[in-house]
Amino acid sequence: MSARRRIVVRFAVAAVVVAALVFGVGWERVLRDVRTADPVVFAFVPVSVFAALLAGAEGVRLALGVPARGGRARVVRRAFFGAAVVRTFLPAGNVGGSGFVVYAVSRHEEITASEAFAAVTSWEFVVMLVAAVVCVLGLAGLPATGRRPFTALEVVAALVVVLAVAAAAVAVLGRSRDRVARGVGGLLAYTHPILVRVVPRYSRPVDADAVRRALDTFYASVRDLASDRHRFALLVCTALTVRLCWILALYASLLAVGVVVSPAAVAVAVVVSGFARIVPLPASVGPVDAALGALLVALTPHLVGELASALVLNRAGTLLVQVLVGGSALWTLDVTPGDIPTEA
Repeated sequence: MSARRRIVVRFAVAAVVVAALVFGVGWERVLRDVRTADPVVFAFVPVSVFAALLAGAEGVRLALGVPARGGRARVVRRAFFGAAVVRTFLPAGNVGGSGFVVYAVSRHEEITASEAFAAVTSWEFVVMLVAAVVCVLGLAGLPATGRRPFTALEVVAALVVVLAVAAAAVAVLGRSRDRVARGVGGLLAYTHPILVRVVPRYSRPVDADAVRRALDTFYASVRDLASDRHRFALLVCTALTVRLCWILALYASLLAVGVVVSPAAVAVAVVVSGFARIVPLPASVGPVDAALGALLVALTPHLVGELASALVLNRAGTLLVQVLVGGSALWTLDVTPGDIPTEA
C-alpha cells in the first residue's frame, strides 16, 4: 500500500469510528446536548488542555536539563507545542508526536539528537509511571458495589506494589539489555512486512545494535535524572500536573452537559484509554473516544447516549487548543512536519 493510500485509509477509519459513535446514539441528541451545554463549565476544558500542554513542555525541558530561560528552552517548548499539530493532523497520530519533538529539538546547535531522544523517552517513562499511580488511586476511589470500600492501607499497599513492579521491571531490563535487544530486533525483523504497512515512516528493520543503543541512552538518561533528586521531583510533579489537567478536561466536559460522575471514574478512564493512542490515526480520533465511552459506561451508571455529547465537547475543546497553540509554535519554530526525514 502506498503512503498516500495509507493516509487516506487512516483518516477514513477515524471518520468512520466517530460517525458510528455519533449516529449510534443519535446525532440529534448529541447536537441538542452540545447546544445546551454550560459555557462556563465548558471553558475549563480548553483551559485545562492548555495547562496540560504547558506542563508537558516543561516536563521535556526538565528531562533535558535545559534552563528555564534562553534559546534552548524556547526551542523545546515550541517543539512540544508543535507536536500537538503533528498528533492532530498527520496520519501517524500520537505515534509521530514524540519523533517530531526529538527531531525539532535536535535541530538546535546545542542539543544533539541522542540528548533529545533521551529526554523524551525519560519524560514519557515518568508520565507512564505517574499514570499508573493515578489509575490505582482512581480504582481505590471508585464507589464499591456490593463490597466494602478500599481502606487506606490497601491503597498504600497497591501503590507500593505498582512502584515495586515498575522498579523491578526496569532493573531486570537493565541487566538483560543484550538479550532484550536481540529479542526485540528479531521480533521487528519477523514482523517487518506488517510494520511497513502500519507504522508511519518505517522503511527498514531495526537491528539489535540500534535497540541496544536506544536502551543505553534511556538508562543513561534515567541515571542522570535519579542523580538530581530536585529535578526528578519536579519532573514527577509536572507529570502529575499533566495527568490531572487531562482528567479535569474530561470531567468538565461531562459536567457541561449535566452528566455527574465520580472523579475517580474519570481518572481511570483517562489513564486506561491512553493505551488507544498507540493506534496510528490522526489525533487518535476514534479509538480513544471509543475507549473513553466504553470505560465510562463500565464504571458509571450512565449510558453511551448520555456520554457521547460530553466526548464530542471534550474532543472539540482539545483540538481547538492544540491547533491554535501548536500552529503558532510551528510558525515560529521554522519547522514543518514534512521536514522530518522519511527514513526510519
